[in-house]
Amino acid sequence: MKGVSTTIGVFLALVDQSRANLDIITLNTKGDTWIQEASATLVLGDVPNPMAGDVALWSAIMMDKRDFLQGVTENALNSPYCPNLGSKWCNFAYTLVGSRNAKNGAPVSAAPGSRIKTHYKLNPDTDLWDQNLYVDDKLLSSISTSQGQHGVIFYISIECAAGTCSPAPAHAWEDISITLSKADPSFKHSGAWQYKAIGGEMSSADNGKTWNFTTLRIPDIPITG
Repeated sequence: MKGVSTTIGVFLALVDQSRANLDIITLNTKGDTWIQEASATLVLGDVPNPMAGDVALWSAIMMDKRDFLQGVTENALNSPYCPNLGSKWCNFAYTLVGSRNAKNGAPVSAAPGSRIKTHYKLNPDTDLWDQNLYVDDKLLSSISTSQGQHGVIFYISIECAAGTCSPAPAHAWEDISITLSKADPSFKHSGAWQYKAIGGEMSSADNGKTWNFTTLRIPDIPITG
């Protein structure tokens, strides 16, 4: 489904409308160093119980010109992306363009236990960011946006995007990787991440250009506005 995309309005409304946002990982680049590639694999936990509001789990990259690239996994009673979602999660590649417009790849549902990988890369041939989302190693959702922009912040987050949300169930992130435009040993984060997350230790085998993380485990977390 590479190249398939639609515009369905702003989903997460990250700038001013989200009910609550918990950033587990926030990594800022420095100076003239920027993110040129990243990937992260979400291992889905149970859906929220009871199903309430719109609970979203995502990795993301903020661009230097304010576009926001996200691999989104959400569970909502009346999801506009995955009707009749039931006890599954809805997953799709997504970009918030500027602060108001949104583009997304094809949405696909997946059951707890599935592995949702989002890969972000600045394509040197097109100067566009190619965002590919895989469900259990199958490419199912893609978009290409944000021409000429550079990644400046990497996130792993939880969000209550609408309504009053149940707690986000425990889940894990595997194979997190970030490649910078040039080596920066100071990019490394030391100590624990936010909201009692466990793991996620960073290491680099090339003096700070490519960073890999150990598995990051996130417990049940209440999401409050």
